[in-house]
Amino acid sequence: MENELTKLSASERISVGLLSVFEQVQAKTATAAIALRTRSHALDLGVCACQLYFAAILAGALAYALVTNPGDFAYDFSLVHGFITVALCAVCIWLFQKRAKEARTFAITTAVACAMLSSVDMFLFGAFDVVAARLGAIPTVAVLAVQYCLAAAVIVYLATSITARYVLDRPLDRTPTARTGHSFDVPLRQRVRTWPFWRDLGIYFIVFSFAGHWAEMLFCYNIYLGVFMGDVDFSEVMLWHQWLFPYFAEGVAVVLIVVLLTPVKEWLLKKFGGRILPAVLVSIAVTAAVCTTVDFTCGMICNQNYEVWDYRALPFNFMGQVCLQNSTVYTVAASLILWIFYPLMDRGLRRMPRSFADGLFFALLGIYAFSALLHFMYVGDVGLIVGDFVMKPE
Repeated sequence: MENELTKLSASERISVGLLSVFEQVQAKTATAAIALRTRSHALDLGVCACQLYFAAILAGALAYALVTNPGDFAYDFSLVHGFITVALCAVCIWLFQKRAKEARTFAITTAVACAMLSSVDMFLFGAFDVVAARLGAIPTVAVLAVQYCLAAAVIVYLATSITARYVLDRPLDRTPTARTGHSFDVPLRQRVRTWPFWRDLGIYFIVFSFAGHWAEMLFCYNIYLGVFMGDVDFSEVMLWHQWLFPYFAEGVAVVLIVVLLTPVKEWLLKKFGGRILPAVLVSIAVTAAVCTTVDFTCGMICNQNYEVWDYRALPFNFMGQVCLQNSTVYTVAASLILWIFYPLMDRGLRRMPRSFADGLFFALLGIYAFSALLHFMYVGDVGLIVGDFVMKPE
């Protein structure tokens, strides 16, 4: 090596020397960065504290929903405030857990948004008087002051901390869940082993829990118009006034459609060589049998006294639990979901970037939890009220 260097000119020797020094500096810098990153990951207490802050905001919103009487709650800005808060905080917690690069920007935005929404709700829409009536004016002001101080601390830390930048350094997965689009491109028995399948199943459950309520409203209104037979009770608060009450049964029904009827549809398409019409006709017959059986089973378990529904006055009923009209409506709705809506949603979710679909799931999960606690549970003076049941504290 020395003989080779002696053959070089002076300028070439200088270039080789500078290159060697540059390589040494680059190696030392990389080693220092790795050491700092390792130390940051071991001492990311600040990031954990930020994650805990958003978890506390989320828990506070859910607790507010739990102690709020659904009968006294108005569909106003407070509901919008609650939905946005739980959705943003749930996504923040997930991003922190992933140690994603996007967590810093998203968390700063969320902290600012939560503080602004709280201020608007408290001082412009009268929520301060409602909270102060229960907690007292001084405790309410103290809680708001603590919330604003913590939000400012989180914003400053995430914006200026070098440690946070090194800890939150993982890029999110932006590749689509699957590059093929349709629901039967990949057999269900294969997808059931993957996280995206269960994530998507949760999204279907949440979306159709709300959509099922609105479909029930539409069906009952058509009964009122005379399109279908039956009676309508417009005094039913849960149906007509609490229109963001998630209908658990409808969400479960769609999950069953995906898990039970989708394999039948795939098998029928294979059996008929991909011909849609015969597969659809046989699928409708199978769906009718399943819907009627499930409806009758649920009726025999929870509607023995006909307190929930009563079809005895309708023609072609069986024991007042099922009737031809409603079974036909359920079959048509289930078939539309099976052949149209589910494949479209499945295609959209599988073409989304995986990280975006994951974030959507956690946002919807926060919204569903807030709405379910707000409408279905209430901690009052007599204890915990779940639906029509009262559980007194021991």
